[in-house]
Amino acid sequence: MVRAIVRPGVRRTWTGLLLIALIAIGASAVHKQLRDGNDFPLYWQAARDLLAGRSPYRVGAGLHGYVYLPWFALLLAPLALLPLPVAATVWFVANVALTWLAGRALIGALRDAGMRARGDALALATLPLAALFHDNLVLGQANLFLLWLVALSVRAATRGRESPARAAALGLAGALKMPAAVLLAPLALRGRARAVVGFLLGATLALGLPFFVTGIPAGARLLDEWRAQVAAPAAAGTLQGSKVIDQSPQAALRRLLVSEPAFGDHAVNVAALAPSSFAAVSRAASAALFAAYLIVWLFAPARDRPRALLVDLALGCCAMVQLTGFSLKAQFVVLLLPAWLAAAIASERRDRVSRALLGAAGALFLLSQPGLVGRTASNLLLAYSSMAFGTLLLAGSLAWFRWTAVTPPPSAGPAGAPGTGTVP
Repeated sequence: MVRAIVRPGVRRTWTGLLLIALIAIGASAVHKQLRDGNDFPLYWQAARDLLAGRSPYRVGAGLHGYVYLPWFALLLAPLALLPLPVAATVWFVANVALTWLAGRALIGALRDAGMRARGDALALATLPLAALFHDNLVLGQANLFLLWLVALSVRAATRGRESPARAAALGLAGALKMPAAVLLAPLALRGRARAVVGFLLGATLALGLPFFVTGIPAGARLLDEWRAQVAAPAAAGTLQGSKVIDQSPQAALRRLLVSEPAFGDHAVNVAALAPSSFAAVSRAASAALFAAYLIVWLFAPARDRPRALLVDLALGCCAMVQLTGFSLKAQFVVLLLPAWLAAAIASERRDRVSRALLGAAGALFLLSQPGLVGRTASNLLLAYSSMAFGTLLLAGSLAWFRWTAVTPPPSAGPAGAPGTGTVP
């Protein structure tokens, strides 16, 4: 079956069908963005505001409007010179290209770690995330750009070529969405000094760009406005809500513990904490999750092995959507590496535990998609945090492999051949 699919004639047919599908999605994306004004039009308008000497921020508007640091809007300044329909089309094409480049980088990382990147296994692992990629393309969000930056960082780490320039991608990712900075932890714990320097370089460039372009007083004012609109409310816990679009573990707890609707007028809470009281619960959940990841990164065996590094970075991608208490559904495309790695592991091993966890995670993601099960069923599953649980299961599958299969079994002698399931 697989051989038939990869024959030249069949491959050309699939390529043609994919191109037609992308053209149709692109036309739909531009139409939707012009009609609704989300999300790329917000970036486009923010860039135009900066070029005109205006602030892109609306303090007090919360997550309504432009919410990223100024450097991202300045990066998109060339698109702000174009009419919105043209700029949206260019951004769509760029997002498709970034997705392809991210995929290539992650496949390269799998091969660097000695994993066999089988096409059928990767395609199956991508299926539960396909609707999220579609949403990102249609809305023109920044998550595919983030995925590309993360993929570049992972490939630089697995190749062992972490020059500050290559590692700077992770700093840019952290300056785009701060949870990406958690990927620095498994690298720093391995003493990867170049990765740390590169991260600081990328973050410094991103933070310094508005000062260079607009001047020091204007740059400082922009950062203050961003802090007032986004950072301060996030730290105070006032940005977090109970809506199903947020699939972080903290939001999952909030839907159960705070008497607010998850969608429409439908609530699933079993307690009625005040939002201010729940803030402490949310912080405790974040601390517990981070501690769990630290235990794996610090104490799991064979930290010097290539596969161990890749598993730790994949766990970092899971942590990106679990630690901050505000992770919208579309952000979960960063789980591409964990999904691919878990599928590659499952295809070469016969460990029932990891396969069961991976299968359950994929099912929860698939059943969360309204295009597959309908809006009502999807909302109900998301109200009970199906994607949050799916991410925990995916991370659990990788953690299980990390603890049980990275080192040779005790029966294998130093000069003997590696045992079954041993990672080279």
